[in-house]
Amino acid sequence: MSYKDLDQDTPHFGDLAPGTGVVIVRYLNARWVAALRTHRSQLSYVAYFMDDDLLHPKHWAGLPRSYIKKLQKYCGAFIPDIRALASAYWFSTQTLQDRYQFKVMQVIPPRPLPLGVDNTPLPLRPLDVQSPVQMFYHGSATHQAELDWLHPIVERLLYQCPDLHFEVIGNHAVNLQFRDLPRTRVLHPMSWHSYISHCQTINGHIGLAPLLPSSFNEGRSHSKIYDITRCGAIGVYSTPSAYTNAIVHGEDGLLLKNEPDLWVQTIAELVENRARLNALRTAAHARHSTPVIETPTLMQTLLTAA
Repeated sequence: MSYKDLDQDTPHFGDLAPGTGVVIVRYLNARWVAALRTHRSQLSYVAYFMDDDLLHPKHWAGLPRSYIKKLQKYCGAFIPDIRALASAYWFSTQTLQDRYQFKVMQVIPPRPLPLGVDNTPLPLRPLDVQSPVQMFYHGSATHQAELDWLHPIVERLLYQCPDLHFEVIGNHAVNLQFRDLPRTRVLHPMSWHSYISHCQTINGHIGLAPLLPSSFNEGRSHSKIYDITRCGAIGVYSTPSAYTNAIVHGEDGLLLKNEPDLWVQTIAELVENRARLNALRTAAHARHSTPVIETPTLMQTLLTAA
């Protein structure tokens, strides 16, 4: 299997050899469109993978302007090309698939990545009664509404729980929003590979995954579960959402309605009960850390963008 970064890798001889299957992961650019059109007749298939609703710009309403600009650059501008090239469409959720009427469609749910030696999960470090609790929110630029919603919740928790620390990833605006909170660390957005490395060092305990109602959010998958588990943490997830079908409340995660008081009370109780916190982390680690390894049966070229 060959991975090609749209921003760094230009098409070369052999990338699209006869019989190659191509998976377009979300985005395209003009160079790869030209190459795919030239070699389309000799490719075994071209699949377009969506983990957000990318071919319906009307569902982008409410997203940050900078993110809409990125979607327009890498996706919106190439919607006619995607429709002309793709022979199959892969979706991360059933909700996304139900919005489309393509002839060949398939749901491919998210799975954890292999990170340990021999594809075994990395060991979980238990939290003792004397160590601080590390809470975090690792949302992307699409989640400004969730950041705004979380800020007063995090503020209340940090003042209520003196041994609680908080980490958030975001741009300069997020830094301005959160940097004055006590025991808070704001990290600049990083590449996917850098983020994976960071997850292995954070030793997190409580990962936050709020999701507010919107057309775009309705199509999201439960992939955040694996990010949180990779950090060694138990997740607190919004309900209703895709998390509802992947988490058993009180066993391998917590499912909460989007009620700020409920989030503050539930998380504060978890911070105070280290035994329960460790038990939940252990259960989440056991259920969501073991990857499913599959060997591709066809030569594939995966096109991705940063």
